[in-house]
Amino acid sequence: MTTTRVSICNEALSMIGAKTIQSFDDNTENARRCASIYDSSRRSLLRMHPWSFAKKRAQLAPVTTHPAFGYSHAFPLPKDFLRVYDSGRQNYEMEGRHILANTSLINLVYICDEDNEELWDSLFSECMSLYIVNKLAKPITGSNAEADSAWQKLQNMLKQARAINGQERPSQDFAANYDPNLMGVRY
Repeated sequence: MTTTRVSICNEALSMIGAKTIQSFDDNTENARRCASIYDSSRRSLLRMHPWSFAKKRAQLAPVTTHPAFGYSHAFPLPKDFLRVYDSGRQNYEMEGRHILANTSLINLVYICDEDNEELWDSLFSECMSLYIVNKLAKPITGSNAEADSAWQKLQNMLKQARAINGQERPSQDFAANYDPNLMGVRY
């Protein structure tokens, strides 16, 4: 079965015993509720972990206006940017929709706003359904119990999903990135 925004919302609605929807354009309260929370829920959940399926790479060039002080360049973030995974720099700062740094180029690895559900990891889809249950349960059922239960299930599912997602990367050699300059700071 194809994973879509409607199928994810229908899974959430089914978990709380609510009527399912055909589309976000249905003239029903459940469709309106799902449509109003879906995009913000997706973006929030994507920010919670550096999901492999949502990683992108971009080379950022600086804008012509420079920061007033502190850094020599400002780099505009991609439109679909949600979270930094790796900037390739040790010293940088996020400010608004820019990365500030003392370099002329940033090789950015970031988490994007991946809105194509077919590219999602199956565990992320499960997490998304639980996240939506957490938001819809109180307005639909009138009880916080279902929302609280969904939140606990989501926390457990996120732990599992993060662990599995983390196993899909090669281990990192922290000793290779060791900076002995920090040792002198203490003494």
